Amino acid sequence: MGRKRDLPRSAPAHGISYLEQAMQRQTTTFVSFGAALAVAAISLASCATSSPPSAGPSSSGQPTSAPPATSQPASPSTSPALPIACTDGWRTGSVTVTRQVAVPPVPVARAVRTGSHPDCKFDRLVIDVSGPIPGYSVSFVQKVTQDASGKIITMPGTRYLVIRLSPAQAHTTAGQLTLPAGVQAVNDPMLRAWTTSGDFEGVLHIALGLAGGSKYRVGEAGSRIYLDVAW
Repeated sequence: MGRKRDLPRSAPAHGISYLEQAMQRQTTTFVSFGAALAVAAISLASCATSSPPSAGPSSSGQPTSAPPATSQPASPSTSPALPIACTDGWRTGSVTVTRQVAVPPVPVARAVRTGSHPDCKFDRLVIDVSGPIPGYSVSFVQKVTQDASGKIITMPGTRYLVIRLSPAQAHTTAGQLTLPAGVQAVNDPMLRAWTTSGDFEGVLHIALGLAGGSKYRVGEAGSRIYLDVAW
């Protein structure tokens, strides 16, 4: 048998041993793996520190819906309700209510409102007063005359009722009227019209034109004076 020959091995390039080449390959693998871990860590840190998305409109251009607003309950009125009674307090003669009111300022009649109550068969006139309620008197008259001048005022109706308030006025300190001028027509069964028949030196007269009748009543509720006339 012939002698076994050893196969020739190629020499490592540039004088580097096989062990050194293996170590270089392993080092390269570790470096690549470490770089991947570093990139992953940076990505996680970026996600953790990024700010949350804004609550503005979405990318589709549709605005986000706001929660429904809650309505606040209406605050109760501080003025007492006007009484409505069918049978109490009616009279036919004159009545006077006296009050001592310090002036100035003089109480001002800010508005006059009217309404009808067919369930109890009466019509109502309400005077809204700014300031303390003044004294007043109510009486039937044969005709309506303008205070100070004495001129007769022609107005609808066959009977006339006048309420006199003192101290009171229907104008501001600058002279601007707070009640409409002239005769104000009313289309109620008994109350047909009203007018300011006098506003002079702190005394205010308001006249009512009635379609007959003989009974009325007067009262107060908060800052208002009301006058009812029966059908």
